[in-house]
Amino acid sequence: MMLKKPLGNTVSENIVQNEEINTKNEENKTTTNNSNNNKDNTPTYYIKVNYGAQVVTIYKKDNNGNYTVPVKAMVCSTGTATPTSGVYKIPARWEWLRLQGYVWGHYSTQIKGNILFHSVPYLRKGELDSLEYWEYDKLGTDASAGCVRLTVQDAKWIYDNCKNGTKVEFYSSSNPGPLGKPKAKKISSYEDYLRNWDPTDPDPNNPWKNYKEPQKNENNTVTKPETSNNTISNTNKPNNTTGELTNKNEVSKPDNTTPSTTNKNEISNQENDKKTENTTEGTETKNQITDKNTVTK
Repeated sequence: MMLKKPLGNTVSENIVQNEEINTKNEENKTTTNNSNNNKDNTPTYYIKVNYGAQVVTIYKKDNNGNYTVPVKAMVCSTGTATPTSGVYKIPARWEWLRLQGYVWGHYSTQIKGNILFHSVPYLRKGELDSLEYWEYDKLGTDASAGCVRLTVQDAKWIYDNCKNGTKVEFYSSSNPGPLGKPKAKKISSYEDYLRNWDPTDPDPNNPWKNYKEPQKNENNTVTKPETSNNTISNTNKPNNTTGELTNKNEVSKPDNTTPSTTNKNEISNQENDKKTENTTEGTETKNQITDKNTVTK
């Protein structure tokens, strides 16, 4: 399936409209993820978004109850409307949410207002092979309109593990954080059946799961599968015994094979100086010149 990239330098907006968010918030007032609730009902994780380095780092509590233990780092893309400071609490989430520009965010988790964590945008809701691959290649750079874009794998992790009430802090630093900055795969150069999917998507139908990169040799060139060499060398060597030209890759034939047509210009190299009858044309001879194009393949 060929996805059409927007003309010009247009970047699909990924800030959802207020009406959409307000409606969804009403529907999800009681939506929480309780899989990671602890006994005191406080959030298990604390999220820091470093928009300067384009990295999200997840922390959990230490023995003193402070969020100082880093557990996961995620490469991200933020934008001009991304908060530059402050701490916010996650209020809601949606598996699919329509964004501005008539695109869709997968595993969308609201941070505040129109700012969310979500995947790189998709062109169609629920169609995992409609990824905006040209936007995926921008992960790790300032590329969104304000939301925090993530790989599907990372967006899903936050969606599944960071319950409502989890705090999200924004700051900027050239230091990516204690776990460094992960890299996202560049996919635009791949065929459509691959690049239309997020490589990290855990869906069992994801074609990246069975894809193997071509191997490269020391010269950084792609190694192709070995094939049999049916090419005949153009170099012929004279045979000093019979006077015939023998092809280096000539296929040997048994003595009882069907005789081939002799060369009309063949010269007999007999020891005596007597002339032979000029009747050898069209008969078998051992001194014939073998045509290099008669090898059976």
